[in-house]
Amino acid sequence: MAGHGQSMMPGLDIRRLEPADLPLLLAAGDLFDDPLRPEMAARFLAHPDHHLFAAIADGRMIGFVSAVAYLHPDKPVDFWINEVGVHEDFHRRGIGRQLMLATLAHGRALGCGTAWVLTNSGNRAARGLYAACGGEATPAARHGDGVIMVSWAL
Repeated sequence: MAGHGQSMMPGLDIRRLEPADLPLLLAAGDLFDDPLRPEMAARFLAHPDHHLFAAIADGRMIGFVSAVAYLHPDKPVDFWINEVGVHEDFHRRGIGRQLMLATLAHGRALGCGTAWVLTNSGNRAARGLYAACGGEATPAARHGDGVIMVSWAL
C-alpha cells in the first residue's frame, strides 16, 4: 500500500505486517508504550483478527496503527483502532494519515461496518488526525469525562 495518501517522504512503505515481519516489529520497540514481548508480538502478527499497519522507511518502522476486527454476538463486525504512533522525528509529514487511511481501507475490505477509536479530549494531535481522515467525533459526555469516540462508516 505504498503511496496511500500524501507524504513528504519518498520511499515510504505503508503495509500490513505479516508473521515474517516479526524482526522488523521487535526492532521498533521505541514506538510503543511498553517494552515489546516477543511471544505476544508473534501471536499478534499471526492472529487473523489483529492487524498492524507499519510505516517503513530505510528498512525500519517509523510508525504504526494497530487494529482489531471486533466480534460480538449481536452486532456487525467493527474495526477497533487500538493505537496510533509515529516516531517524533517523523511528525507532521502525513505519515499518521497514510497509516490511518490504509488501516480504514483494510477494515472496509474485511467487511467491517464501522471503525472506531477512543482518544482524550485534550489530545489535539489525535483529534486533528482523525478529523483529517474523515472521522466523526461523538460527545465526550457519552463516553466518560474527557474521552471522545471517533468513528467512521466503512
